[in-house]
Amino acid sequence: MMKPLRTLLLSAVSCAIAATNASAQFAERASMPGSRQPDCDASGRSVKNGRVRAIHTTDPALPGGTAWFFDRDPFLAYQLGRNLNFREFRERDGVFDARVSNLAGPMPDGFTAKITANNQTSCSGCHNLPQGNPGGGVNFHKDSGFGRNTPHYYGAGITEMLALQIRREMLARVDRNGDGWVSAREAQRYRGPLRVRSAPGGPRIDFGSPQLSNGATGRPALNNIFRVWYVDAQGQHVPGATQVDGTTTFGYSFALTVYGWGQGPGRAALNPTNRTFLWDPWKTHGGLEAHDPSTLLDPDGDGVSEPTLAGAEQFPATHRAPDSGRQLDPLGFSLDDPDGDGYLTEISEGDLDLAEWFMLNAPRPAFAGTRQEYRDGVEAMTRMLCATCHVPDWHIEGARGPGHRDDPDPDGPEDGRRADHPGDRRFFDLDVSWNERAGRLEGHLVPLFDRRGPRYERRFDAFRVEGLFTDFRHHDMGADFEELDFGGTLNRLWRTAPLWGVGSGFPWGHDGRSLTLEDAILRHGGEAAASRAAWLAARPRDREAVMNLLRKLVLFDIESLPTDVDGDGRIAEHFTVAGADTGPERFNPEWLFRVPAHIQGPFVNSDGVTVRSFAVTNIDDAYGQTLRLRVDTDKDGWPDWWDRAPTTRGYHDGVR
Repeated sequence: MMKPLRTLLLSAVSCAIAATNASAQFAERASMPGSRQPDCDASGRSVKNGRVRAIHTTDPALPGGTAWFFDRDPFLAYQLGRNLNFREFRERDGVFDARVSNLAGPMPDGFTAKITANNQTSCSGCHNLPQGNPGGGVNFHKDSGFGRNTPHYYGAGITEMLALQIRREMLARVDRNGDGWVSAREAQRYRGPLRVRSAPGGPRIDFGSPQLSNGATGRPALNNIFRVWYVDAQGQHVPGATQVDGTTTFGYSFALTVYGWGQGPGRAALNPTNRTFLWDPWKTHGGLEAHDPSTLLDPDGDGVSEPTLAGAEQFPATHRAPDSGRQLDPLGFSLDDPDGDGYLTEISEGDLDLAEWFMLNAPRPAFAGTRQEYRDGVEAMTRMLCATCHVPDWHIEGARGPGHRDDPDPDGPEDGRRADHPGDRRFFDLDVSWNERAGRLEGHLVPLFDRRGPRYERRFDAFRVEGLFTDFRHHDMGADFEELDFGGTLNRLWRTAPLWGVGSGFPWGHDGRSLTLEDAILRHGGEAAASRAAWLAARPRDREAVMNLLRKLVLFDIESLPTDVDGDGRIAEHFTVAGADTGPERFNPEWLFRVPAHIQGPFVNSDGVTVRSFAVTNIDDAYGQTLRLRVDTDKDGWPDWWDRAPTTRGYHDGVR
């Protein structure tokens, strides 16, 4: 029988931890309020841990390596990843290169720049509503004079897992010999569109045809959401190839680009994985160059990597981190410094492990209403044909294949073939629902792991995803969504935006030009013209049911969410952690560390008022800064493990 979360975690939450001196930390705000130091935060919401490059490991026995964190202290790994997502990087971290505010990146015409580079020191510069969460909120100057709306990435792990699952299901239908790519012959033999069922009993989504435009040669007619690359007769990626030609290229492979609004015909959206969604913006917006061997781990050369530590394959055929690591220090970090600013390995492979772990486990948005309101809204959307593209529900298949339990698909693919799936790779789910009596959203922490002594073992089960509302495709959205970009190219192809969280998403649309939800609906044209017509012809109560649904698909502040953390079936008014009253029970990962964070507690502020401070007094121990691979004696961001002069501060490379 599965043990309740209370049994798994309560001993860690309630143990008493001795306070240690937390002065002189290399963190944004680590000092205690009342200490007369400038880096204080009584709310406890700021980044507390020092900037220390994380070291990628695959051996969970190495304390402080990323494999150790995933295996022994996954909530701390989550929090370290969260802090990397929202940390404001400084000059001494290598933020920005020598070309501050330069124009970067080509538009479809091949030479017009699409964005101003080096314009943010943190992911939270754009992803900041609610503050300190994977939200959205900013419209920035990119692609056109109307800009781009920053999307939230709540539920990022679920979104990525579904995108990778769709790819596997499609390959299982076409790739008859199972070699991981589609040959010209396999493409010719396939009849009809490639369709993937969203969930058992759900619709089959048409992702286009795998057949080549000229029979044995040409390009596949897949939906524009896919990036396609071409391979030789052995299935190895041929850089620069643009089609199957029967001479140098004999097939192709593809990846679903799950992040980005869309860039026009023949140009899919931006990023296919969470890891890419990290190193790409870090470089573009902050000039921080990542060295990431995990992205390049492709032993058969087919353009698809081995799974990362978090379990997601990457696509080096189309997305490669900017620091290739051609020259490596004997200790393992890259000496390349592509931008020439003197700061080496500004983002490490281990940093990406942790930041990807946070994104994998980032909680889903919520519905702030009753089950009846949700059902009424979905039924009205279905009648208006909105749910044809904004597909409500999806299903993550459980793990199956060598070494995994078998989790049968009761629905099954169309042709009887089945793909192997890794299952739900998260280690917890934050299940959030509306408490009508209390008039608030409340959470329940659901473990997706089993404890084996000090180890956390993920289960990799199936998971039903409710309320996502997307079909993961690009569509022609008509004249009212047409964009004239900087270079003069017209674009009407846009990704179906997932609607979860849309009630918190002002303004709306890829360009933020819709100032009301109804305006965003009325802009739908092209392939969505019938839905717009149905909306205009609908009964007022049906339109209100849809609007009520959309308004209540919301984001929330994750850390302050009232949550049953210990699994006892209630939300305590006074939750005790390490012997201290932390107030109402809520989802603060610091309470769930292997060494729980110890708060400062009551202190008298400068107004003479006694308040509860959530600053942490045992930062070094709680945040693992005394672990072998995390110790940074001179506080220069280089762990002693990598630092040739561990007592001499040198921000560039540990020495200089």
